[in-house]
Amino acid sequence: MTGPAAEPPSSSKVRLRDHVPRPGITVLEVTGEIDRAEAEAIQLRMVDLLHRTAPTRAVLDLSGVGFFGSHGLTAVVGSSRAAEDLGVPLSGVTGPGNRAVQRPVRMTGLDRIIPWYPDLNSALVDDPG
Repeated sequence: MTGPAAEPPSSSKVRLRDHVPRPGITVLEVTGEIDRAEAEAIQLRMVDLLHRTAPTRAVLDLSGVGFFGSHGLTAVVGSSRAAEDLGVPLSGVTGPGNRAVQRPVRMTGLDRIIPWYPDLNSALVDDPG
C-alpha cells in the first residue's frame, strides 16, 4: 500500500515507500539522504500512515539511509511521538553495519526510547509489546 500524502520535494535525495507486510503492521521505508525537507516529509508520511492504516505496530526502516543527521533524528522523534499519541508502538531499522544511522541513534540515546533492529525481518519477528 503506497499513499500519495507527504511526498518529499521533487529535488529530494530521499525515497519513501510504505507497505503493510502483514495485517496490523505498517512499515515506512526510507532510502537516501535525510535533510530538513525530507525529515518533514517523513514525519508527515508517518502520521498519515498511522491514521490511514490504524496499525497495531509501526516500523520506520532507515536501512537504506546514507546520511542521517539532526533533521533525521527530529523526524524519528516526531514519528515516535505521533505513534505514542495513538497507542501504537514504533520500532526502527538501522540496517546491518549502517553506521550513518546506528551512530546517531546510539549517541543521542534514541536507542533507549525506540527498539531498533538490524534488518526489517528482525523487526517484524520481534514483538516489543
